[in-house]
Amino acid sequence: MLYLITSILLSTGIFVLFQRFQHWGVHTFQAIVINYGVAALLGWNLAGGWNQFKTVWPAQWVIIALLMGGLFIYLFQLIAKSTQSIGVTVTSIAAKLSMVIPVALFLLFDPSDSLTWQKGMAISLSIPAIILTSWKPEQRGKQRKWLIPLIIFIGSGMIDLMFAGFSGSNFMTSVNDRYLFASLPLITAFICGMVWWLIKSGKSSMNWFPNASTIASGLTLGVINFGSLYFLLETYDKVSIDRSAVMPINNLGIILASSACSLAILKESLFRRNYIGLILGMLSILLLLWSEIIE
Repeated sequence: MLYLITSILLSTGIFVLFQRFQHWGVHTFQAIVINYGVAALLGWNLAGGWNQFKTVWPAQWVIIALLMGGLFIYLFQLIAKSTQSIGVTVTSIAAKLSMVIPVALFLLFDPSDSLTWQKGMAISLSIPAIILTSWKPEQRGKQRKWLIPLIIFIGSGMIDLMFAGFSGSNFMTSVNDRYLFASLPLITAFICGMVWWLIKSGKSSMNWFPNASTIASGLTLGVINFGSLYFLLETYDKVSIDRSAVMPINNLGIILASSACSLAILKESLFRRNYIGLILGMLSILLLLWSEIIE
């Protein structure tokens, strides 16, 4: 369980950093691109670099991981646009509910995975838990546009499915494979981000060279981002929990930990429905863990 807890804590750290960016004068897009470069470089070097890449090319998971990198940077920009035009609530719900896609597919097609009443109830509780936890009253009336959240939902679900689907020992034969798998989509995301950076700096007033706060935030975010991905992959491989249960526990754990940090560190206020969502989230996690313990 240490791998899962570590992944949850690191992912929570990403949300805390994002919340502080505007207070530190950080250019979010530039910090994200730097983050991808740092995370990709870290994973690439730990994996063994080009020598390791040549031993696994052209495996299916390598090609898919490289292609998915473009989705990483695209979804980030789409999430930013959705947050500004539609609201944080709809955007966060669309991203976090994406866990339904890999969970449903594993329950349907993975013979080693089984649906128990505890797991079914936990997954059912997780949906209102995420909605209620994310809901803010000032964001009512901004939910008519459905196409962008739908794209975010499907895209995030595909990323979750990729990491869950190829994380097993039948694909990841060594720890170097795991490092490489985590770094490949980040490499593509960094390349796409740099191209986007060049285009944006040429068409707008955005400064080409980032300020010190942006560089420091990007470096920190890159280390945390890679760590969260790596420990999530380790969870799928080493923790004796069905893959259909890992993603709900991970997502709900991030929500609960982020909410705790918001209350304790950022001094943000929660509404009654948010507390109800947190309680449902905790019940969902307990049911999922119970389902795994009694099997």
